[in-house]
Order: sequence, then structure tokens, then C-alpha cells
Amino acid sequence: MWQDWVIAICQWGFALALLPTVFGKEKPEVSTALVTAVLAGVVAATFATIPLIWAAVATGSTSVIWFIITAQSWRRRQAPASARP
Repeated sequence: MWQDWVIAICQWGFALALLPTVFGKEKPEVSTALVTAVLAGVVAATFATIPLIWAAVATGSTSVIWFIITAQSWRRRQAPASARP
């Protein structure tokens, strides 16, 4: 199904676009990252039931990256102000 490939390619593009956030110093708010991670996971599960397997895998990867960003944001928030750059 061509839609599977189009969605998968777009989602891989989103995942790649998140890499500067993963490796950079600036992080989004924890709530923003967490909600985005959870909703991307729901979309991935939904794609898997259609079945748009490649779209589900790519969207699941984007969700995982958002969970990584969530953890980074949480750690940054928990760090003492003196330890923040």
C-alpha cells in the first residue's frame, strides 16, 4: 500500500528532525514531550492495526525519540539551577 510508505518516509523525516533536540542543550517542556510521545505511540499502534506496518514502525521510532527527549527534559528539570548551562 503506497500510503504506508509515504507515512513511513514522513515519520522517518520527523525522527531525523528531532536529533538536534536529542543532542542539543535546549529541551522542550516535560509535558510537551510526554504528550507528544504518548500520542505518537497511539498513532503507531493504530497504524499497526490497519495494517500499515512500515508507518507503525517509523511512528513508533518517533515516539521512542520523544520519550528520550521527555527523560532528558525531566533530568534537566531535576538538576539544580547551578548545574544547568
